[in-house]
Amino acid sequence: MKHLAMIIFLITSLYSHEANCTDMFGLIFNKNLSDAETAKYIKYYIDDLGCDANMTIEIPDLSIRPNLLEYAYDTNKTKTFDTLLAKGTAANASLATSMGMSFAFFFRENGVGIDNKKASPELLEFIKTQKYKEFKEEKFKLIKKLLDHGQDPKDYKVLKIILKIINDEKDLENLLKDGAKKELAQ
Repeated sequence: MKHLAMIIFLITSLYSHEANCTDMFGLIFNKNLSDAETAKYIKYYIDDLGCDANMTIEIPDLSIRPNLLEYAYDTNKTKTFDTLLAKGTAANASLATSMGMSFAFFFRENGVGIDNKKASPELLEFIKTQKYKEFKEEKFKLIKKLLDHGQDPKDYKVLKIILKIINDEKDLENLLKDGAKKELAQ
């Protein structure tokens, strides 16, 4: 039934190319589609329908224009994220800010948030846990991918500030330096 609905959706949306392309945002946020299905549909929209992998969507009262990559990141659809990178979707500063904020949210979700720009003793203990190390490793793999695809290392200001507060900024500095070296070499 889900596939039939998607086929009907695709066929009916062929009447308006612009509507087709903006539908990619809805596909990414569709919780009824797996990550693999979403990636397949996004690839179809870009390759077969000619949609722009770098399209953004205007949201009233929001000064930034989020792109597809940000939506894939926000929904934790990593295969879709990788597909978009492969199709040339550019990483922007807003995505880097979202990644930085995800560290702050992660700390809050685990009951050890940053208060008044200071790390509590509980937070300093938490960053020694395997849970934090795995979270950080996962995010740093994404950052490496983004740097490899041309993201400006300077975009990670928010994450630098957060990691500096918890005295865990060295790995990020090294990662960003490597990304900057690659950028200079090109």
